[in-house]
Amino acid sequence: MGPFSDQMIVTYSLYGLAFFTMSVVIASQVRKDSSFTLAKPLWFLSVFGLVQALAEWSKVAKLLHMYEIALLDIFTLHVIDVLTVGISSTFLFLFGIHLVIASKGRYTELKYLPILLAIIWAVKFIIIDLIIIPTDNLRIWNANSIAWSRYILALPGSILVSAGLLLQLPVLKRLRLKSAYYHCLGAAVIFTAYGFFSGLITFPINFWPGTVLNTSTFAQLTGMPVQHFRTGLGLLMAYTIIRTINIFNVEQDRRLEEAERLSVLMKERKRFSIDLHDGVIQSIYAAGLVIETSQDMLEKGEREKANEQLEIVKKRLNTALIELRSYIVDLGKETEGSIQHMLTNLIHEFRSISMVNIDLIDKSKCKLYLQQAQENNLFHIVQEALFNVIKHANASKVEIIIEEVPHNNITIRIVDNGTGFNLQEYSKINSSERKGLTNMHYRTQRLGGSLTVDSKEGHGTEVVLRFKKG
Repeated sequence: MGPFSDQMIVTYSLYGLAFFTMSVVIASQVRKDSSFTLAKPLWFLSVFGLVQALAEWSKVAKLLHMYEIALLDIFTLHVIDVLTVGISSTFLFLFGIHLVIASKGRYTELKYLPILLAIIWAVKFIIIDLIIIPTDNLRIWNANSIAWSRYILALPGSILVSAGLLLQLPVLKRLRLKSAYYHCLGAAVIFTAYGFFSGLITFPINFWPGTVLNTSTFAQLTGMPVQHFRTGLGLLMAYTIIRTINIFNVEQDRRLEEAERLSVLMKERKRFSIDLHDGVIQSIYAAGLVIETSQDMLEKGEREKANEQLEIVKKRLNTALIELRSYIVDLGKETEGSIQHMLTNLIHEFRSISMVNIDLIDKSKCKLYLQQAQENNLFHIVQEALFNVIKHANASKVEIIIEEVPHNNITIRIVDNGTGFNLQEYSKINSSERKGLTNMHYRTQRLGGSLTVDSKEGHGTEVVLRFKKG
């Protein structure tokens, strides 16, 4: 044993480690749901890396035999060497041909070609030369069988992998994945070089091109063993492939961003629906009530009063149109002032469209002010509750009670003397028919509070809203 053998042990160990690392990283990154063409056949490359690592480490075990370190008998190590090189070359070929077929959408009939060639190779060198007619010279059998696996499997496989990677470049360029683009291009170049150094340069054999292009002639020409070049290519291959498949992480990040964008969009749609229901639709409904009142007045001959009411309708419809335009440009209905001021104005509006007596009972010790978002939600909750009273309760009196309890907690009670309703029966109604109460609960959540409804048939309804002032 000498420095050269020691050096080769290190070289083969690093070579195997590079392929093993690549295999593990690829296996952890395989994404069946990815839209990238590269993802589908990538597992072939992972198997190639794993088996190729075993092939290189089996060579380390063969070299250790020279130090009388026998991990396995030499016959077994030669067989493992041949089998692992043949299997890894087959999976490299499979990766290349499946990548090209997936990228081009053609030549599907060729996808079994690597398997066919591998079977022919195995029949000749494993079944015939090793089992049926055992070889007399194990070293020559090892060199010939590995040479043929390199020529008919590794060489075309490397070329196809390079071609397949080049076919991914337009997609990466279109998606502006600059880093992945250049690493994929680098990987394509490296696989081409790998095809030359690993697919054409074999141990010396007695047939062409191995008689001319082999490890001995290469070492004489360059002064370096070809294994050093292969190790360098293996390290570069692992690096560029690992950096290239980072596109799956980028894709996942983009999907998460899209999911977040859709989530925000759905929330905005829901908000718009609620605001539309609470604002524009309620205003139109109020206009409808005034029109009904005007019709009654016209039937009684009270034309002047009817005209006054119709003017109110006109103003309300114009207001609804303005609100609708504001929703479209993402403006919300805004209120100003204290809670007491806001509720007083709201009560004044409802008194003008109904015969219900609505009173505000303020039990707080001072004026209460909210942030704009809280004020807007509170406005629409109370507005919806009052509309429900007018539309459904047949009440003659409503009280809105404001209470402030310690720690900035506020309670709003809306109590009517109407007909009430059965809560259990109401919960069975189709959700689209109880949208008003659903909206009230949704806005309560946005307030960070709680909403309870207590009602019995014939005993009126009490709506209690509790929240903390922001």
